[in-house]
Amino acid sequence: MRDILIFAELTFREARRSKILWTALGLGLAFIILYGVGFYFIYRDMVAYSHGRDITMDAGFNFMVMAGLYVISFLGVMLAVLTSVGTISGEITSHTIQALATKPVRRTAILLGKWLGLALMLTSYIVLLAGGIILATWAISGYLLPNALPGMLLIAFQALIMLSLSILGGTRLSTVANGVLAFMCYGLAFVGGWIEQVGAFTHNETAVDIGILSSLLVPSEAIWKMAANIMQPPAVNVLGVSPFSMAVAPSTAMLIYALVYMIALIALASYSFNHRDL
Repeated sequence: MRDILIFAELTFREARRSKILWTALGLGLAFIILYGVGFYFIYRDMVAYSHGRDITMDAGFNFMVMAGLYVISFLGVMLAVLTSVGTISGEITSHTIQALATKPVRRTAILLGKWLGLALMLTSYIVLLAGGIILATWAISGYLLPNALPGMLLIAFQALIMLSLSILGGTRLSTVANGVLAFMCYGLAFVGGWIEQVGAFTHNETAVDIGILSSLLVPSEAIWKMAANIMQPPAVNVLGVSPFSMAVAPSTAMLIYALVYMIALIALASYSFNHRDL
């Protein structure tokens, strides 16, 4: 455990020095400011043309904040892949990993330490940005998103799934190939989630089955759907087909499956890295 924490700290420091992280933080702050300014003017017009606070206005506020969180969900996934895609493969290619692997330290500790450091960074990033969006909405309109904390943690969990997939790929693939694999898997989950929701609205069982299969292969989009579902009042889900509404919400069984899925990815990554000829 001590070795894992040491490598986690080193990975966190390395990521902190990375231009990718600071660029993401800067753009994230700019996004929060842009969102706040845009939401303020929308809120002002909604108040001017409304006849008082009602469920329709709250539904509009919910839609706006969910749109902001949807962008943060996407940014979290992109950052998870970009910061981890070369963590193992890049060091293997440059042979810098040999300086660590020859030490009296288990390879599993190296891999878990890198995963933990990046996981802490990603979770902090997502909670910071999502909290900024939620607080900006509350400060301007007085609308507080329901179940905000569990929702933010689920969005972070989505990024951690992609982080684990990228770490696994890095133990065997080159950096470029690993990046292609991670983004293609995310795209598969994204498209499959839409197919499932459209199939549920149109009562097309084949489309629903295709979406469920894609969620089993890569459950990242299912976790976003779960987060979106718990952060919306039941009345808001009548909005129709959108990234924030769903005919059928993922069950607790899917959450358990996603957790087991992530642990399995980490275990496979450890096994693959331990048996990799460096």
